Amino acid sequence: MLLTNYFQTGWRNLLKNKLFSMINIIGLAIGLAACALIMMFVKHETSYDNFWENADRIHRSHITFAIPGRDPMHASSSPGPLIHALKKDFPQVEYASRIGGWGPTIEHNGQVFVEQIKLVDTDFAKIFSVNVLKGDLEAALQDNSSIVLNESLAKKYFGDQDPIGQVLALDFNFFKKDYQVAAIIADTPRNSQIDLPALIAIDETAWQEQNYMFHAWFSVNSQLFFTTHRAQDLADINQQFDDFANRNFPQMPIGGDDAKASDFIKLSAMNIQDLHLNAIGFGEMRPQGSKTTVITFSAIAVLILLIACINFMNLSTAHAAKRAKEVSLRKVLGATRRNLITQFLGESVLMTLISVILAFAMVELALPFYNEVLNQQLAVSYDLNTIASLLLLATSVGVLSGLYPAFILSGFRPATVLKANKSAETGASLKLRAALVIFQFAVSIGLFVSTSVVYSQMQYAKQMDAGFNKDNMLVINRVSREEASNKRELLLQEIVKHPQVTAITYSNETPGNTNENNTTMRTPQMPEEDALILGQRAIGYGFFQAYEINLIAGRAYDKNRSDITPTDEQLRAGENFPGSIVINESALRRFGFDNADSALGKTLITGRGDPGEDLFVELVIIGVVEDVHFNSLHATIRPEVYPLSAEFANSISVRFTGSPEQLVEDVKTLWRQEIPGIPFSHSFVEDNIAELYQAEQGQATMFAVFSALAILVASLGLFGLASFTADRRTKEIGVRKVMGAGVFDIVKMLMWQFTKPVMIASLIAWPVAFYYMSDWLEAFVYRIDTSAILGLSVVAALFALCIAWITVASNAIRVARANPIKALRYE
Repeated sequence: MLLTNYFQTGWRNLLKNKLFSMINIIGLAIGLAACALIMMFVKHETSYDNFWENADRIHRSHITFAIPGRDPMHASSSPGPLIHALKKDFPQVEYASRIGGWGPTIEHNGQVFVEQIKLVDTDFAKIFSVNVLKGDLEAALQDNSSIVLNESLAKKYFGDQDPIGQVLALDFNFFKKDYQVAAIIADTPRNSQIDLPALIAIDETAWQEQNYMFHAWFSVNSQLFFTTHRAQDLADINQQFDDFANRNFPQMPIGGDDAKASDFIKLSAMNIQDLHLNAIGFGEMRPQGSKTTVITFSAIAVLILLIACINFMNLSTAHAAKRAKEVSLRKVLGATRRNLITQFLGESVLMTLISVILAFAMVELALPFYNEVLNQQLAVSYDLNTIASLLLLATSVGVLSGLYPAFILSGFRPATVLKANKSAETGASLKLRAALVIFQFAVSIGLFVSTSVVYSQMQYAKQMDAGFNKDNMLVINRVSREEASNKRELLLQEIVKHPQVTAITYSNETPGNTNENNTTMRTPQMPEEDALILGQRAIGYGFFQAYEINLIAGRAYDKNRSDITPTDEQLRAGENFPGSIVINESALRRFGFDNADSALGKTLITGRGDPGEDLFVELVIIGVVEDVHFNSLHATIRPEVYPLSAEFANSISVRFTGSPEQLVEDVKTLWRQEIPGIPFSHSFVEDNIAELYQAEQGQATMFAVFSALAILVASLGLFGLASFTADRRTKEIGVRKVMGAGVFDIVKMLMWQFTKPVMIASLIAWPVAFYYMSDWLEAFVYRIDTSAILGLSVVAALFALCIAWITVASNAIRVARANPIKALRYE
């Protein structure tokens, strides 16, 4: 009966005080929904690769090239020969396998596809507990003519047929081979850094001519995973990696005979469960996450929930004046303080349970947008654990947020309240409420500043002059494959005739491509050991013109000039003649040339052929271009050279006018007509550049949304507080009006009461926001000036003041315009 009475009383109280109830329920619902969405994201991000058996003993090796005069070059992939040395030198290593990637063409039932095939060692099956649906995985990886498909690929190629024993013909461009399907595995879960569409065993002899794949010590083309006998063995291996590198790596191409590998190369290994949030470097199979983002989003979730709880506490204590008589009468009629605390906590929990139901609805409505922005497939799991966890969270929030108001309300003295006909609210309670309002707005202002900084940096990245024109540039891919390479000149000649095409070129890399190709070069005066390691982007005729890259001295490559460099075969035959080279401003400075004009005509020497051949070619500098941001603003522009590629190209770049749809369709028709054995693939440079910031852009959007929610919840609380404050001062306002005060004077008085907390909150939020956002900007080499944070802080404070004034003014004007007679009759 007592519980029923508590419930009835609580429900009647919610209905009686609709404004109070609505603000609290909606505020808590928004807080719980935001918290649930963020926790779903955090749970997903922190769950990567923990589902593997013995995950604590699976590790991946990384390599960092510390090249003088350049940023360190981090790679999540490793040199091919490293696996053999690792197994030889470390008894702690149990199993080891490389995972390399290649995209061969596959012809099946008259159609042609390009699929990502993973090349792995036989130990792969012993390292990864892959879910085998059909066949024998271990046996398949022992056979160089077997292929393993995941469930999606098996269905794509064979439908409802049994794939086991079926044959697929793979064309790797360098060789062709038939593979028999020997096993089917389940698709790799999304929460993994590993992507396994199809597997074949590594046959190093088949890749002998492609030395860079599995035989070169200074080329990184495969990830290396290994297991240790014990999880703690990883620390021992990491400590010994410097000596290991010095023993196994060949003589460094720079630094002279005394140079050690560990001076320029740093090896390390990381547990597979840490890769998603902690690994750095190029070569990942799937996009990485950000530990900073996870921490930041978790903090925002806690802050939004705190603001919602603070609203409840503030509004409940402010509402005490209306419930003072009720509490006193209950005490006179025999209610104990324990009974009252139980009743008020019950009302609080009831409110949070209603908020939970509303929060679930909000989460379901927001999930499609949330997933689209974050590029995820998160879903609410309505299992017993999830529901129990949310109910526990709601109950905890209800109890914690209602605890202080319950003790305040239950502590009223009946005689004092009934005699004075008012609440026994103390000065301490008012100070606490003011402190909580300051905290709310400090958080809101801090989030507003942070969101503004993130947005400003994203806009800076979009609008910054990258040194080339990314607009209206179509990229045609897969040109390096033999069938397409043979038709490259024909494609160039035909596409340039299209009425929308204004320029065309070819190259090995295009903007947004994060490949790290490097070469060594020196001037004739420099010793061989002092040669510089420079970035290299092989380009074709017209590259600088097509991308509108500014030449600050000299000229670009010209078909009518002798710019072609001798091939390796010509050098081996003794036919050596100087070629041409174009360099960027950073390379100009690295070589120590006084200026661009003085560099023209100077000679650079670079090595060619296989290691140990001692083949060298001289290149004459014919041009110097401005530094160009081909990659994201996280990286410094590297010293680069742009050799002419007369025989090889990965892609064709086309500058066009107008809408691209018709151009793409016409180029696709030409491609299918001339190169039917390779699927057509294209992209736009603008999209490729945008992909470099896709994850950050999505996170920035969600950061802005959650910050806006925090500000909304704080504003809801302020609105409720202002409403109760104005009501409580009704008689005072009536007296002031009788004494001659105008509406503006009354409104100004009430608004000033809430202006002071916002100003104090600004003084607290500014230094905190400046510290954290300055640190965040450090991740970008090219970024907005940190002084901009100060300007954004002022804007945030003004924005918060406007919100406070608008929120308070609506209530203040209502009370100030009321008839003084009614005000004096109040209470």
